[in-house]
Amino acid sequence: MKHLVRRSLINLCWTCTLLAGTADAAPLVNVEEELERLIAQHGFEVRGIEQTAEMEGRAEGAELVPRLRLLLDGFDHVIVQTETGEVDRIIILGEKVAVVAPPLIIETGGSGFPSDDAPDGEDGQPGDSIVLPTQRQGTSHAVNLTLEGPNGQRVQRVLLIDTGSDHVVLPASLIGPLGISPNDLRMQTVQTANGTVDARLGTLSGVWLGETRVEGVSAAFIDDSRLGGNALLGMSLLGRFRVTIDDEQNQLTLAAR
Repeated sequence: MKHLVRRSLINLCWTCTLLAGTADAAPLVNVEEELERLIAQHGFEVRGIEQTAEMEGRAEGAELVPRLRLLLDGFDHVIVQTETGEVDRIIILGEKVAVVAPPLIIETGGSGFPSDDAPDGEDGQPGDSIVLPTQRQGTSHAVNLTLEGPNGQRVQRVLLIDTGSDHVVLPASLIGPLGISPNDLRMQTVQTANGTVDARLGTLSGVWLGETRVEGVSAAFIDDSRLGGNALLGMSLLGRFRVTIDDEQNQLTLAAR
């Protein structure tokens, strides 16, 4: 039997069925103190922990990664894991801010969602969803996507699926290859363990999910060294879909909302 881990994306907030019904009941704790306790117990590194001072979060669960995600639900963050799934370090980018995803506009080259004139009663057919293979990085999943800049430049990149991130988060080194003008980016200061960092916020002309192009996806560009070599597929794209991750088959399914 397949073991599916489903993440339902509602109003740009994420809930995981593994945590369903527990988040509201989980006790509130001081985030900084809980992180320090977990650091002492598991030996991982946290960059940007000072941003969590005097902040409260939920603490629940025996497994480390789900516990950390719940605890840091109010922050944009990256959890970096080893090949064996152990937590190596956490990068806290800053408190979350509300992001409203623009309407979904797709162009398809023969696959993707059905047309509006499809007969009634055919919901659930293979054409209703986009299915992408995932790569495992510890207990996390990643997908290989094509990013498109304003003048049609395309860059392939592996992105970690992270419903805890409001934006698609990319290393700043991709700004040039994507043909994005610095004048089209706005600055947002983020506090980290190594001081303040400027995140540059902008919009990708498109993100290709296989043969399907999703238009106008907001992205945050962060200095490469702050991301530990990672890029994140966040809610500015995932929030437009109903998302299912199949742990057994290593697949990401994106269904029309």
